[in-house]
Amino acid sequence: MRALGAVVVLALVSCGGKGPATPAGGTGTPATASLPDAPPPPPAQSPESAAGIKAFDAGNYADARASFEAAVKKNPSDYGAFVNLGQTCEKLSDVPCAEAAYKGALAAQPDLEQAAAELSTLYSGDGKVDDAMAIARSALKAHPGSGPLHTALAIALATHGDQDPAIQEFDSALKATPTDPMLQYTFASYLNQWHVRGAVPHLDAALGSVKADDYAMIVSIGHEYRMAGEFGGCTKALDRAIGMKDGGEARTERALCKMGNKDEAGAMTDLQGAISAEAGYAPAHYYLAGRLASAKRYKEAAAEYQKYLDLAPNGSLAKPAADRLKMAQDAAVKDKGAVGPKKK
Repeated sequence: MRALGAVVVLALVSCGGKGPATPAGGTGTPATASLPDAPPPPPAQSPESAAGIKAFDAGNYADARASFEAAVKKNPSDYGAFVNLGQTCEKLSDVPCAEAAYKGALAAQPDLEQAAAELSTLYSGDGKVDDAMAIARSALKAHPGSGPLHTALAIALATHGDQDPAIQEFDSALKATPTDPMLQYTFASYLNQWHVRGAVPHLDAALGSVKADDYAMIVSIGHEYRMAGEFGGCTKALDRAIGMKDGGEARTERALCKMGNKDEAGAMTDLQGAISAEAGYAPAHYYLAGRLASAKRYKEAAAEYQKYLDLAPNGSLAKPAADRLKMAQDAAVKDKGAVGPKKK
């Protein structure tokens, strides 16, 4: 599965959600899979692959790519290195490179569950939904109990707009891999998008099993709690994230949760804290402006809307920020006139 994500939510089929498939894998599962009919293990890890994994874990994706490319050039049968190369190319937003790498893995080992799941999900994210469904369905014939393949098919069906079949595939994936936090999160996110009740138990499961240091995932779980209207769970998740790193994104998201709980004072404090922690985080200025305007502090609100526009002139909130800036400025002028000295 790929990391979802966004304000904070992670993109559901965005590129590069996992780490390398071999020892340093983000899923903790090497490319050899775990089914009884799994393919034979890949060749012993080469020095090139070892260097690639080290670079990947350090966030040096260009170096990791070069190392994995050297590994597959040295041994075209090393399907694990091909999968790792594909995931690295996704981190670099190079879809053609990732596609070629996953196809290389399947050429080296045609019955490779992980490569098929990765390629299917890559195609979903790239708009090739029919290809994504075909690959997942074909691979499921060989691996009918595969959680990753059921997940890949679920994402393809969801992307295609086939809600009920997608839910069935998510259910099948959860039966196979019930403790996968990314799967639980992804299903919950789709349920929220579809306005279907039932996301909260999956978010509870995701929060309970996510790695303790996975800040981005915890913030994203908090966001989905908010989308589900579960403001207590939202605040709980974001308390945990802020305990790890006090930044603009988590503070702003927690402020929105507090607004959902009608805690205006708490929301104001968090938004001010967000700007204090990360002044360049534009959404914090936008939402703080809204709270200031609600408190009839129009001049201050106008300044915050302007700050948002300075930081993100083409941001997703730019149009409402511009509209509300004008309203706040007009209200500030009227307010000043109302309280100013009367002319003699």
